[in-house]
Amino acid sequence: MEPKGIDMGDYHERYREYDIEVAVEQVLTGVKAHFRVLKGKVVVVDWRLVHIERLWPTERAAAEAGIDAGKAVVDKEVGGVG
Repeated sequence: MEPKGIDMGDYHERYREYDIEVAVEQVLTGVKAHFRVLKGKVVVVDWRLVHIERLWPTERAAAEAGIDAGKAVVDKEVGGVG
């Protein structure tokens, strides 16, 4: 997982032939993350909210949760595995 672009809270990871993008933001109640899956420049799965189970997650933990959720979607929904 690596930072993407110039905005804080934006991350990217390549997984199989897909790109997973994650956006993390601070909200009044803590941190929330969204992810989407792309293949090239085509959006395969549009932005989805990630439910963070931890109490007081860090930005990094929220980003990792977003990447993990994106990988699970690739494996189950778009990648044809599982």
